[in-house]
Amino acid sequence: MTGKTEDKQSARVQTPLHLLQVLTRTLNEHLAEACSQAEADARKALDKLEREHARQQERLDQAQQKLAAVDPEANGKTTDKLRGKIDELSAGMAVLTQSRSDAEDYVRQLQNDVRQTLRLAKGLDRIDLQVTQAIERRNDPAASKAPKRPPQRRSRSRKAAAAPTPTAPAEPSSE
Repeated sequence: MTGKTEDKQSARVQTPLHLLQVLTRTLNEHLAEACSQAEADARKALDKLEREHARQQERLDQAQQKLAAVDPEANGKTTDKLRGKIDELSAGMAVLTQSRSDAEDYVRQLQNDVRQTLRLAKGLDRIDLQVTQAIERRNDPAASKAPKRPPQRRSRSRKAAAAPTPTAPAEPSSE
C-alpha cells in the first residue's frame, strides 16, 4: 500500500505556485551559468588575441633584426623584401592591437553587465522565497495564523490627510 501513496504524491498536479518556484530557480541557475560561460568565453578570446599579439611582435622583432643585420650596400632586393615584410607585420600588429583593445572593452562591459544582471536577478530569489512561504502557508494554515505583527499605527498627520474628519451637524441658529 505504501507504493500507491508514493505514486499519488508523485502524480500530484503542480500548482501555479510550484511552477513559479521551479521557473525562478531554473532561471536563476541558467542565468548564473550563462553569465559565467560568457565571461569565460570572452576571457579565452582575449587570451588568444594576446598570444597572437605576442607572436606577431616576435616576428616583427626578428624581421627588424634581419633588416638591421643586412649590409645596406649589398643587395637592394633583400632589403626591399625585408621592409615589405616589416610593413606587413606592422599593419598586422595594428589590427591585432585594435582587436585586443576592443576585446578588453568588451570584457569590461560584459563584467559590468553580469554584475548588474546578477544584482537584478536577486529579485528572483525574493520571488522564490515568497513562493516558498506561500506554499508553506497553504500547506500548514495553522502556522500562518501564528503570531502576526500588530498593525502599525499611522501618524496622525497621515490619518488627517487620508480621511477627513466628519463634522457634526450644525446647530440651528437662534436668530
